[in-house]
Amino acid sequence: MSKLNTIPALLVPFALTVILAACSSSSTTQITPSAPGAPMRQTISPLSGTLGPIVQPKMPGEILGFDIDQHGNDGLLANYRDLQGGVTEATVERFDQRSGKITKMVVKTKSPSASYAIFGIVGHDVGFIDEGAGTYELMNPVSAGKITGTWTPPIPFIVSQIAENQSSSTSVMLGYDKRYGSFPTAIVVADVLKASGDTVIGLDQNLFGTGNVPTIAQDVATNQAVVTGGNSAPFTHPSIGIVDLAKGKVSSFTALGEGSINSVAVDPKTGTACTVTNLDEGLEFYKIKSQSGFEVFIPNNGSQLQSGSQVAMDPIHGLCIVTQPVSTGQGTQQSAIWVYDEKGNLQEGISGFNFWFGAGLAIDPAKRRGYVLNPRPGYLTLTGFTY
Repeated sequence: MSKLNTIPALLVPFALTVILAACSSSSTTQITPSAPGAPMRQTISPLSGTLGPIVQPKMPGEILGFDIDQHGNDGLLANYRDLQGGVTEATVERFDQRSGKITKMVVKTKSPSASYAIFGIVGHDVGFIDEGAGTYELMNPVSAGKITGTWTPPIPFIVSQIAENQSSSTSVMLGYDKRYGSFPTAIVVADVLKASGDTVIGLDQNLFGTGNVPTIAQDVATNQAVVTGGNSAPFTHPSIGIVDLAKGKVSSFTALGEGSINSVAVDPKTGTACTVTNLDEGLEFYKIKSQSGFEVFIPNNGSQLQSGSQVAMDPIHGLCIVTQPVSTGQGTQQSAIWVYDEKGNLQEGISGFNFWFGAGLAIDPAKRRGYVLNPRPGYLTLTGFTY
């Protein structure tokens, strides 16, 4: 799952044509909900989760992406500020998840085009950093606190999102194929520490093109990816694609809910995918193998503005964590984080946030700890929480 708060800007539609790479094939089916949705309005009281440390970067500025190590206590963020006069300054900083304190300024640069963005921590503590202009730098490991190498895509490619995965060396990236003037979306499967062996999988632009605002997740147990899309119309059901990463084949089915899917996450232990839809404030759960699912509705809903933004899966405890930028019900402040089990039962909520759509979410399941970009509009800090 990408924790990059600039993703919505990267997904501004291009004039896409329908390009389907020769290495992929697709088929489409339609599912029927296996269980009815919950009542439209839910409330929970008291909100039992707690807020955690505040991460304040050493260099004041806007945070452009972050992640936390699921096998240690490090976190990584990128920061940016405009110094006026055509000069910008950018940093990559490491922090301690427990205290929120910055532990090292990894790199700091100043130039007319200085910029870094954190796409995530991949593999076993490998930081993946966009240095701009299609250059991707690596920190292997993040705990060492320094840039150690680079990754070059197998084709001219712009990464927009990396599926959350810190348990295997294979990363799944969603982005744009620059070989075509229309910049169609595509998937790159890569071990970023190896110089070869990367593969490219094309996507059906009618379902998973930029205008459908695709998102991606990875199932390491089955060597599959889950990619979300639409039917090129806002008031229809979205689409979900199941990608065989070994064969490069894509099958798809019509999903539940209405509108676009804002985010997707997968529990590889149970083969469960969790999504949020942006027109009906829905939270959906699917069994990937059977392509069956059900929908519930997050609390304090009532309009599109109360839709969920980001989801993350905790496979250790069988939980789906969802952010709600606008939560106006009793007992909440501007934004809330909700915790569900995989049967769609609401477990708890955490209030006291003020973030917006696409603000990013990262969790450490073993420690039941997370961070989110907060508060808006500046996104100068991260706020921790426990669940």
